[in-house]
Amino acid sequence: MSDRRSRDNNKRRDRRKNESSGRLFLQAPIILDRRERSEQTSQPPSSATAVHVESDQSTIKQQASQRTTEDQPKASLSSIPFMRRPNRFNTDAILKNLSDHPGHFVIGVIGKQGVGKSTLLSHFTQNAEHIFPTQENDYFLYEGHKTDGIDMYITPERAILLDTEPLQSWTVLDNVLRHGSLGGLHADLWLEMETIYTIIFLMSVCNILLVVTEGTEIDLDLLRLIQRAEVLKFNIPDFPLLSANQHDMNYYPDIAFICNKCRSDEFTWKTWVDLQNNLSSFFVDSQLKTRELLSLGNILPSFKYDRDESNLFFLPMKGDEQVESFHVLMDVLRDQVLAGPRRPGRKGQLSEKEWYYNALKLFELVRKSDYINDYLQIVRKLRDT
Repeated sequence: MSDRRSRDNNKRRDRRKNESSGRLFLQAPIILDRRERSEQTSQPPSSATAVHVESDQSTIKQQASQRTTEDQPKASLSSIPFMRRPNRFNTDAILKNLSDHPGHFVIGVIGKQGVGKSTLLSHFTQNAEHIFPTQENDYFLYEGHKTDGIDMYITPERAILLDTEPLQSWTVLDNVLRHGSLGGLHADLWLEMETIYTIIFLMSVCNILLVVTEGTEIDLDLLRLIQRAEVLKFNIPDFPLLSANQHDMNYYPDIAFICNKCRSDEFTWKTWVDLQNNLSSFFVDSQLKTRELLSLGNILPSFKYDRDESNLFFLPMKGDEQVESFHVLMDVLRDQVLAGPRRPGRKGQLSEKEWYYNALKLFELVRKSDYINDYLQIVRKLRDT
């Protein structure tokens, strides 16, 4: 350390001498040793670093996917009211459950009291016991029907399920008489018209409509009402809020006939063929899409049907499942329905909320249809004479 100080002092003295003499002082350059570059810097990242980077990228992707999923409304734990009488829609609660993302898929169900509509539709969800309210037929006389108006539930697969009150049910009529009005109509005519209104509305807003009956005796009165609703759905557009040149006045959903609560002795080839023939002849001149959606033969080979097969499916009565269990057949039915066709093009890309706004307008158009009103007036005159 002392040697270094002395050298510095000598340099300062030499500098002062040169400055006093006017000569330019040039200090000898100092050569510094160059540090050797580490070989590791030119090598690729270690495996630990690469794994860390990949982990970060995976985390980013997961977070982005999570944000996209969070944008979707979460599935509720039970159904929510969709429509209640007198024609009141639960818009605020409905919109909270609907998505803005492109695409919608709607499944509706109709049938008479006690055929198992709500139970069947609940099996399209992950919580079949608690989605749509159900009850045993023994309590029906005391408590009346469970489903009032229309209930809605959205599955994790974003299928919108619409459960309806029983068609042509005297408990529905009794409820209206207690809390509302029949609008001057006879009771039987009011029930018929409400059934027709419901069927036309569901034909207008659903991708797939399930018609549920108890056993293999399909209700001919219900089939006639469906046929009548097809005719009265005249001049009602599929999406009224779109521009007029995009309207389809002849839109109909895929319709499937579900024979629920079938006994094991009804699972016969003869019963199956007879029902196929009856449905084919009944809808031979219809525009309704009653084919190419369901096939019972896919799970029960003995029911393979070579000819043009109607959308017909058998479900066994619980406790009488000798042919196949209810849950196995129900899983097959659900998969076939959920794989049903979506609307093509722009209409298929309408969001769930856009679908709902169009459904509101369709409900109004159905109730105010001049064509349906003319039919009502003719029927009133015929029944009054």
